[in-house]
Amino acid sequence: MKLGRKIWIGVAVAASGLAAAGAAGAEDLLGVRFGPNGDATRVVFDITGAPIYSISGVETGKGRLIVDFADLSVNSADLDYRSGKGHVARYGFVARTGGGARATFDFKKTARIIDVFVLEPKDGVKKHRLVIDLQTADKQGFIASLPAQYPDLTAVIEQATASTPDILPQPKPTQKEVALPPQQDPATEKRVVVIDAGHGGADPGAQGQSGTYEKNVTLAAALELAAILKKRGNYDVVMTRNSDAKLKPDQRETLARNAGANLFVSLHADAIATKVVRGGSVYTLSTDGTARSAKLAKAEGNYNVYDLDVAEYGEEVGGIMFDLAQGATHTGSSRFAEKLLENLAGKTPLLGRSHRTGDLRVLLAPDVPAVLFEMAFISNAKDEANLNSPVWRKRTMKAVADSIDQYFEEYGGQRFAANSAGGAN
Repeated sequence: MKLGRKIWIGVAVAASGLAAAGAAGAEDLLGVRFGPNGDATRVVFDITGAPIYSISGVETGKGRLIVDFADLSVNSADLDYRSGKGHVARYGFVARTGGGARATFDFKKTARIIDVFVLEPKDGVKKHRLVIDLQTADKQGFIASLPAQYPDLTAVIEQATASTPDILPQPKPTQKEVALPPQQDPATEKRVVVIDAGHGGADPGAQGQSGTYEKNVTLAAALELAAILKKRGNYDVVMTRNSDAKLKPDQRETLARNAGANLFVSLHADAIATKVVRGGSVYTLSTDGTARSAKLAKAEGNYNVYDLDVAEYGEEVGGIMFDLAQGATHTGSSRFAEKLLENLAGKTPLLGRSHRTGDLRVLLAPDVPAVLFEMAFISNAKDEANLNSPVWRKRTMKAVADSIDQYFEEYGGQRFAANSAGGAN
């Protein structure tokens, strides 16, 4: 077991101890209320018992606030998205694998968290209330306001099993600490980037109007990107395939985790019956995919994050630790996706809604930030020509490489991968 690895996870926990809470059974969600007031909005969860929760967020759209509850039961009606108020455009819940629920709030207007607290029953009020106060801010302010981050997994375990409801117990580490943890071996300073050329071998993927196979253009682009990154000298580049070989999606994910990847980039080419549609898009994992990731990890006996088998800590604590890892990974994926789209703009056509989410198997690793880049529509004649153009390929892959540089410069290079069993053949 390795507990020394540096990870950075935002968490706020309020509980009288996970073991005791788990024994008492799930608490019930009574409702969610909003209190808009000028440039501030108060979000209130009404709950039958003391909540066990963690808070995270991603930069999708105007911003997305995520609250994970370890032991909360919600009605089926609450699982559908509904309109919010104030800074919140809409919100909804999804059931968590193994119990509990995740609440997702999509902002209509970007905001930062200014306070988080729990009100216990008193003065005739019989319910617990989790309160989150929001105030208008930019995205940088939103991300900076997320709960304080822990320096290692030991701190996460200690806080998750603490008997006191401490919130925001530690200051946020500096960017320098995130980029290069103390006592790191200089030989491991290079970031590990896994480049995945979609399809291959007996799986050709989509086919263009002129007969171009997706598997060929993805491999050409992957080789171009690998050459650019290797020349820059800052990366250990790992290819899921460097020839016309077939790999299953789960083999690609496993290879990335075994490689200790800091980032996973999967290259594909889209196709649609309507030939006029063209442009690239970037996918990150959807909420449904996040739930499937945990389910698959348990089913495959690989319930590991950060080189740690979280199952050793029991259902409740292990579930929270796994979810926290997923939250950190989701944030990393979204940050890179936005950075990538910024650099691609003006260099290649993009779809109008170019940052998308999907339940995609190659993005399911809980501890490796990952995106799937649909470079263009191979079904469109102009896009197909671009995919076959060395000039376009070099320009577009340089934009991807620049995005990778900026991502690590801005957000650091913590290793998210766990060394799990298995791998691609």
